[in-house]
Amino acid sequence: MTFRFIHSADWHLGKTFGTMADTIGGELSSARFGAISRIADIAKAQAASHVLVAGDVFDKPDIARVDLRRAIDRMAEHRDITWVLLPGNHDPMRYGGVWSRLKQLEPPATIVVANQAAPMTLAPGVVLLPSPLSSNHPGHDPTAWMTDAATPADSVRIGLAHGSVQGFGSDGDSAITIAADRAQAAGLAYLALGDWHGTRQITPHTWYSGTPEPDRFPDNEPGHVLAVAIDGAGPVRVERIVSRIFTWAKAGATIGSLDDLPSIEQHIATSARDLRSLLVSLTLSGNVSLSEHADVSQWCEQLAARLKWLRVETSQLAVRAHTTDLDRLSPSPTLVAAAQQLSAVADTASLDQTIRTSAALALIKLYGFAAEAAADGTSEAGRQIGREAGT
Repeated sequence: MTFRFIHSADWHLGKTFGTMADTIGGELSSARFGAISRIADIAKAQAASHVLVAGDVFDKPDIARVDLRRAIDRMAEHRDITWVLLPGNHDPMRYGGVWSRLKQLEPPATIVVANQAAPMTLAPGVVLLPSPLSSNHPGHDPTAWMTDAATPADSVRIGLAHGSVQGFGSDGDSAITIAADRAQAAGLAYLALGDWHGTRQITPHTWYSGTPEPDRFPDNEPGHVLAVAIDGAGPVRVERIVSRIFTWAKAGATIGSLDDLPSIEQHIATSARDLRSLLVSLTLSGNVSLSEHADVSQWCEQLAARLKWLRVETSQLAVRAHTTDLDRLSPSPTLVAAAQQLSAVADTASLDQTIRTSAALALIKLYGFAAEAAADGTSEAGRQIGREAGT
């Protein structure tokens, strides 16, 4: 008999995105709840009867009650699926915590909280060995008990845990470390892990599913679930399936001239089929003139309008005052002198980076006022530039 299930983790329901506009943050939070329905659709397409969630179902223990109800309602809509939820380090099993509050809402029997380190029967001949966390700093390997756990002879043993595998990822900073050979030592057909937000195979029998909906700019591969099929003692089949709505991407580019901008934009566009679902963290470096910097800023604004969200880091983009830029400050020798001095400070490698950055920003601001004055053509605008230069 083939046992099929979906391995997921790190839903972080109730997560907020305070650094972004309320409208965008709301869409991102909503997409996390929407992942439940998408996972259910994937499970049905794969003929999977169970969804195993390897920890951090909720983003924090004090998640709002309405969000708890929202999660229950989304899962309860799919009564032909059993949802097995494991407490993780963000939502540990504590008295009066999120799981106690969830129980008070009387979820249906198809929503199962794996709150004890004890064997659970999932199907005839299939036993789950869960390792719930009761603390975000347990100080020990929560899967250690699996090795000696007694289960019926010839049963398929599946492990469910949350933490960092030793020798992988950032386990040096993690208080939750899991032995890399746990699946082999405990006779597990499959060890479903959470905590690492990207999809990753550790061994043929040990996998991280990653988060189904990204929530940060990753170095791994988030936005998937794993469809797992186990044929008794036969090989385990694992298929990675896209579950995300939004794509978060990091990009870096060096600008030598404005001619580089179209290719940078083209590269960013390859990250997602729909730019309106793409969030980008872009780091620009290189050298540009003051006038080119203004064009780059305009390009960034136009690009941001096409994306869901854009963050641009320009601290590595050096701004130089070229002769043509200084011509724009004429006929004021005072402004030209100020611009030359600021440009010299920005170019002095021996100075503190904060000072150099401040000088570059002041140079850009000075040039911006000059551009406004040239466009306005009024004496008042000229006086305004003089006042700014004097400060």
